[in-house]
This record gives sequence, C-alpha cells and structure tokens, in this order.
Amino acid sequence: MKLILQRRKRRIKNWITIGHNFVCIYYNYSPPMVDFIAEHDSLRAMVRISLLPVVCVNWIVLRIGSLSTVALMLIFISLGLPFLQFCKKWDICTGNRNA
Repeated sequence: MKLILQRRKRRIKNWITIGHNFVCIYYNYSPPMVDFIAEHDSLRAMVRISLLPVVCVNWIVLRIGSLSTVALMLIFISLGLPFLQFCKKWDICTGNRNA
C-alpha cells in the first residue's frame, strides 16, 4: 500500500512539475510572440483564422455540453470521410476520374 501511495505522489509531483514548466515557458515566450503578431496585420489575420475552429468548438461546448459536442463532431467526421474518398476518386481540378 505504501508503495502505491509513493508512486501516486511521484506521478502527481511530475504532473505539477510539467504544468509549472509549461506555464513558465508560456509566460517567457508569449509576450514577445504577441508583440510580433500585433505588428503584422497579415499574421494577425492568419492567427485569428487559425484560432476560429477552437473558438467555435468551445462555443458549442458551452451551448450544448461536451458530450453532445463530441457526438456532433463524430457525426461530422463520419460524414466527411466518404466525401474525402469521393474527392480522392475524382480529380476535382480536372474533373477526371482516377483509376
């Protein structure tokens, strides 16, 4: 029992250390990156567009709940895979069917 508790305490300590290191890295590198992005309009637009899916998923989670969001994402993925196979089968640019 004592060995199990020691292992658990060590795992928790490792997670705390990892989290602490992540926060330190974030606070060291984030401000210069934000300043650089703020100075370049095109880069700012790219960052906003790239963060849009994250914002949308979080908005959906807050509105309908996390379980419903996961179900909805699985539905979209299951519908999207056949479409990707169809696009792979047909060359969209030329309209020719691939063998």
